[in-house]
Amino acid sequence: MSDAPEPSRSPASTAPPETKDASASGGRAAVARTLSVATRAVVSWTSRIYGELAEQGGQAVREFRARPEHSRWRAYAVGSYGLIVVATLLFQFYDPNPLGAVVRVQRVDIPRSTYLFVRNGSRKPWKGVKLTLNGVYGYSQELLPSGGNLMLPVDQFMVVDAAGVPSYATPSLELRTVHVDCDRGSFDTELKP
Repeated sequence: MSDAPEPSRSPASTAPPETKDASASGGRAAVARTLSVATRAVVSWTSRIYGELAEQGGQAVREFRARPEHSRWRAYAVGSYGLIVVATLLFQFYDPNPLGAVVRVQRVDIPRSTYLFVRNGSRKPWKGVKLTLNGVYGYSQELLPSGGNLMLPVDQFMVVDAAGVPSYATPSLELRTVHVDCDRGSFDTELKP
């Protein structure tokens, strides 16, 4: 027999691998239990609140139905008027032209050509401006500053085919629609002949 001491082992090295997995899954189980308890508490609290609201709402409906008929009609009239006022106010805030774009067509007789005028009427510059005529011909520009405008002859708009060859619009092209697209949004307009 030798009197040599046994080499010391660290507690981590002495634990079998199954124990390490068990402690990790025990931590996950504790988190799952905590989440389960918290979820039950939130569900119980909200169901109590919604139950009270449903009870109060039902009581209010019963009281309303118990009122005389003329009183109910008066409430219907006031409620309808309120809905009309709210709808009117919401409609006032709707803007069909969020870019503040101004689009005009200028026809010139000598030499016979057509120009497209586009103005940035907003307070912010447009970046990555793309104009599309009749859904086919396009024109791009990097920046159009606030208050800036473009005056472009129609023959500067082009479409590129699959081979990469551009085809330009004819100067006598009849303009029907213009689509303005940039980083701030987009705007579509129909042009009158």
